Amino acid sequence: MGDSQSRRIEERIARELGLALALLVIALVQTTVLSGPGGFSIPLLLVLAIVRALVGVRTAEPVRGLMRGLWWAFYGGLALDVLGTLPLGSHAVAQLIATVIVGLFARRFALERPLVPLVAVAVGTVIYEVILFAITLPAMPDWQAYFLVVVVPSLLLALIPTLPAVVIIHRLVRTE
Repeated sequence: MGDSQSRRIEERIARELGLALALLVIALVQTTVLSGPGGFSIPLLLVLAIVRALVGVRTAEPVRGLMRGLWWAFYGGLALDVLGTLPLGSHAVAQLIATVIVGLFARRFALERPLVPLVAVAVGTVIYEVILFAITLPAMPDWQAYFLVVVVPSLLLALIPTLPAVVIIHRLVRTE
């Protein structure tokens, strides 16, 4: 009995390490390949974390599904922190807060409607960018300029992969 339990723990650790490495690779792609002129990149890890939480709360075990989305947000945020220039933990905290807020509020809506994940990712992106702004910039900043120069482009870029991510993650969760 102890042997099967240790095997389950080993399998779970291996699965979590695999997820963390996969999200690290995606972070590397996000910060290099998906980075465009002006320094903007598609916030793919944020989109994946929010979509994973949305898909997860629609499963038979909604709390477990939301927790999986939060793990994706945490691992993805740490990967961005390691690869980026912001203080360690800033992306992780911002993605966790955005994912938990959106996951808790969006669970009441049908994910099958394309507008639900689009609105969820839009709200999550705004929350994420505002938290990053609050963490990294000094007091009395110009919120309007930041919103127009950073938040709006990030929001528009986040909407691009949202619907394909819903389809892909829905199939991944269904096969788990």
